[in-house]
Amino acid sequence: MSEINVRNLIINSASKYFSKFGFHKTTMDEIAKHIHKAKGVLYYYFKGKEELFNEVLKQELNVVKIELKKIVDAENDSLITLKEYTLTRLKLLHKAVNYHETLKADFFDKYLFVKDVREDFTEFERVQLTIILERGKLEGYLDFKNINSTINIFMMVINGIEIPLFLQEKYSEYESTIDELSSMIVNSLRTQRK
Repeated sequence: MSEINVRNLIINSASKYFSKFGFHKTTMDEIAKHIHKAKGVLYYYFKGKEELFNEVLKQELNVVKIELKKIVDAENDSLITLKEYTLTRLKLLHKAVNYHETLKADFFDKYLFVKDVREDFTEFERVQLTIILERGKLEGYLDFKNINSTINIFMMVINGIEIPLFLQEKYSEYESTIDELSSMIVNSLRTQRK
């Protein structure tokens, strides 16, 4: 088995364990046993559990980034793009169980080792939202005074609802209302044509 395959096998196994049991309850021993390898093999590829979790989170968020980028790169007008971006983001992050683990950590443990991965995702989102909003302004569909402030507020709103939706497991309960929320966000930025 090639080194890349072994590394991917470790990451896939770790992803399952972290998703099921969380960071603290998962051990490197369990991951190693699951893939029928010695624990030392895991340490050959990763310095420790924190680095392995970081890689699992990075891959989980990369899936989200790829799907969101497809939406931004599509030929839809900015109103449709912004609404679809919001809905898809929440739907994909709802399934991102390891991302949820980092949300819990914001309140309790502070997983500082995932800081770079989280900041990378935040920066990715800033770039995507800048593209959408600038396109919307050029198209004449969106209106805002300050793009950075608008993006900051958008991200505060969308990040603020993650806790009840994901950690309190209310996504299914509010799934239909999320569509209304995304419409409210889009309509708040829509140009008022006379």
